Amino acid sequence: MLARQRRPWTSEEDKQLIEAVKRDLKSYKPLNWCTVSNYVPNRSNKDCRKRWMSTHASAEIKITKGAWSEAEDEHLRAAVQTFGPRWCRVAQMVHGRNSDQCAKRWKDTLDPAIDRSKWTSTEDELLLKVVGEMGKKWARVVKAYFPGRTGLAAKNR
Repeated sequence: MLARQRRPWTSEEDKQLIEAVKRDLKSYKPLNWCTVSNYVPNRSNKDCRKRWMSTHASAEIKITKGAWSEAEDEHLRAAVQTFGPRWCRVAQMVHGRNSDQCAKRWKDTLDPAIDRSKWTSTEDELLLKVVGEMGKKWARVVKAYFPGRTGLAAKNR
């Protein structure tokens, strides 16, 4: 399967997205991104959600950026316990954070399954070898060779 080519959003696509979100808000809570994407040609539901959250949502919803508070972490833990990795649902319980922020915080920091043990010299050697072969594709590297480690941990190593 080939990766889709990334391309900048046009002002026309932004207008279509805004209109689609307004239309969908009348029918659904939370937004149904599959429905929204039907009104924005050649953009997926994920494209629309990411564009909305990164560019337009802050005008509608106060999205917090920067460091997470302990209270936000507790809300995130509770939400993940309730909904699992259904990040749009999780984000509804963590007010002020979007689904991408919640997923990243969980996967890189809070997930109890993260291997936080000290890196061994064998792991260090393997990491250097694998990065030489695969490049700095941290998520792929850890998935293939370092189960339990995060891409961020490998990158920072």
